[in-house]
Amino acid sequence: MPVRIEKLVQGGNGFARLENGTNLFIQGALAGELVEYAVDQTKNGYINGHVNQVLEASEDRVVPPCPYYGICGGCDLQHLSSEKQAETKRTLVLENLGRIGAIDPTSLLVEEVSQGPFWAYRSRVRFHVELSSRSVGFLAKKTNTLIPLEHCPILVDSLNKVLAEKHQLVEAARKEMFSNNSGKTPYIEVNAFAGDTQLSFGEEPVLVTVDGHRYWVSAKVFFQGNRFLLSAMGQFVSQHCLGESVMDLYSGVGTFSSFLQEEGRHIVAVERDSRCLALAKKNVPSAEFFTDSVEAWGKGKKRFVDTVVVDPPRTGLDATVPDLISRWEPKRIIYVSCNSVTLARDLQKFLAQGYTPRVLKVFDLYPQTFHQEVAVVLDRKELRQ
Repeated sequence: MPVRIEKLVQGGNGFARLENGTNLFIQGALAGELVEYAVDQTKNGYINGHVNQVLEASEDRVVPPCPYYGICGGCDLQHLSSEKQAETKRTLVLENLGRIGAIDPTSLLVEEVSQGPFWAYRSRVRFHVELSSRSVGFLAKKTNTLIPLEHCPILVDSLNKVLAEKHQLVEAARKEMFSNNSGKTPYIEVNAFAGDTQLSFGEEPVLVTVDGHRYWVSAKVFFQGNRFLLSAMGQFVSQHCLGESVMDLYSGVGTFSSFLQEEGRHIVAVERDSRCLALAKKNVPSAEFFTDSVEAWGKGKKRFVDTVVVDPPRTGLDATVPDLISRWEPKRIIYVSCNSVTLARDLQKFLAQGYTPRVLKVFDLYPQTFHQEVAVVLDRKELRQ
């Protein structure tokens, strides 16, 4: 049965609602299209499916250039024109903030989306290796089946080179086979990170330079996979930071702390991954570092701070963290998020603590996928103009 797609939603799926009120989430559909679909899964109140045929195509639909698109589990928006993706993601973010967080988008200064290269941008990746056949690639969508490939259009050239040659990845897999294989798949996972001139396949750090900031990073720690837009993110956080006392929570290898350094400013950085902080101490030697979870470290602490920067994982903040932060009475909170659903939830909690969102900016860090990065500036109510 044909259905008209209303919009794109979280996950990059098309959304429609049947006359009986059932919600449809259709993989491969775009807003405004008339499509025929096949049902993949039926649950109470909604249906997951995929496009069988596009009857009326959106003017923004394009032919995906990657031959593995729809098979490989990596990308999910190659059928939407690259130029349209940023606008679509900003719309999705604002809708999530309104629907989940009850935040009026018109109350925010919404800055223009930051964009970079649409292709050949990703410098951080996890390969899957089958040693018996020396096959290297990614997992198929929603399965544990290996898709061997020799080129990925979103990877930077240096990673595509080792993917085509294979031998470095096979050797790295042999080293990892006793320590990294969790047993969830029959393959060895090999993390790879491309620095300025060298590659890391494990704990060995390599140098990467972003807007003049030098970072030591290894494949085993988190660092944003798009260095082309990391500069814009760092500058945004730096420009909106207030005061001489700054707290950088979920600080990783010191990505934002490095941008926040200035004479007379004291930076406290908290990160639970000891490997990250070992590198962060090299990257930002002037900061004060603590290895702990934010919720455990902050419990019971009373301190004054001008600005708090938070960059939590996709799951968002622990339920106790907004209250902890509010007790420190920061003038400003800068929340960097990779999931606008959990961001909206957490902003609601900060609203209850007396903070209001003032500025929002979306960064299209991962073109060809629905993923987006968002930064929101919140001020204590008495600071809002």
